[in-house]
Amino acid sequence: MSDGLPVLIARIETAEGVQDLVTLLPSATFFDRGLVPEAIVGKLLRPLARGEQITPDNFARNRPFVDFLHRFLADEAPRTAACRAEAARMGNGFVYIIDQRTATPAGDVPPEDIVGVLQAANGEVVAGSYKPNPNHRILSGRGFFRLGAHLEALLVESLERANRSAPPT
Repeated sequence: MSDGLPVLIARIETAEGVQDLVTLLPSATFFDRGLVPEAIVGKLLRPLARGEQITPDNFARNRPFVDFLHRFLADEAPRTAACRAEAARMGNGFVYIIDQRTATPAGDVPPEDIVGVLQAANGEVVAGSYKPNPNHRILSGRGFFRLGAHLEALLVESLERANRSAPPT
């Protein structure tokens, strides 16, 4: 798990049988309403044994969540002080959104730890310039993705709003 991200496994009954879904939402949020596809980070490929951790070998990401995450970042990342400061520092170029689980944020960052990129021009983030990195991993050997406390809190709030606004399942 990552600092700040409340990773939870929700066991549900489906037409195919019992399924363990991974979400960032607390159970109180979806107990009565269910989960919208965007709120499902992924699913476990088999049930976990007692004390076992979720690993990349036992996890399949959920495309609707990944798409939601990138739409969220396209909207929210340019507003962060860190992105604005980096755009101002470089003037023209690219501001990379680096997964904070990476061991080398100031060095060679593995492709799986680059979440996306924004263009900077004249010291400002170019509106609408966010591009997701198709190589980013939601879960790697170092755990689930990390965006930093501020963005993580906003992401969970956005997922809660999306789940509340959908009709109950």
